[in-house]
Amino acid sequence: MDAIVKFLADLEVPIYLILGVVAVIYLRRLALALDERKSSIFGLEREAAQTKVVSAATVMILVALLAVGEFIVATFLAGELAQQPLYATPTIAVLTTPTTTLLPAAVPTDATPTPTPYPQAQIEGIESNCQAEVLEISEPKHGDEVSGVVELIGSVNTPNFGSYEYEYSVMGQPNWQTIAAGSGTRVQSSLGFWYTTDLEPGDYLLRLVALDNQGERTAACVIVVKVSAPQE
Repeated sequence: MDAIVKFLADLEVPIYLILGVVAVIYLRRLALALDERKSSIFGLEREAAQTKVVSAATVMILVALLAVGEFIVATFLAGELAQQPLYATPTIAVLTTPTTTLLPAAVPTDATPTPTPYPQAQIEGIESNCQAEVLEISEPKHGDEVSGVVELIGSVNTPNFGSYEYEYSVMGQPNWQTIAAGSGTRVQSSLGFWYTTDLEPGDYLLRLVALDNQGERTAACVIVVKVSAPQE
């Protein structure tokens, strides 16, 4: 219904023009039919003229009714239609399945990491407490092969530090021989030299000892090295 009202309202002017043309045509026919009826002498002529008058009058009345109907539609019905609020059709959102993001398991902050064992001698009856940058021989490393003059690199940085000394012993025969001693803390720096030229080739224990400021031994770091004959 709204579409018909809108259609008639949009074509208001063309409809009035068409109805006006039809009204003019049939108004002329009505006028001719009235003249014809007035000038008729015989009854049959008068009846034919009367029929034309009725026909033209009927069309004129129909045109008038159509014009009134078009006026009502274009003026009142179309105006009410324009004033009606436009209601938006609600859009139903498609339900989506919520996505669950799995968070990684939290690592306890108070968890104590397992320390990596420091490479050192594990010999029954010989105590060794090597610790990185505290008491260690980093060069040569545990298990290395050495010959000639060997420079020892490492760290001596123990509590109440007084001095240090390093020693060697034949493997399996704990008989420690002092190589040299030093004072002052060391952190990954030169500890001194070990001259192995006159030693018999074989496995040796190499020990770094820390002493406190009273001259008492506090800790030792022991590694195993293999002394080989110097190349000629």
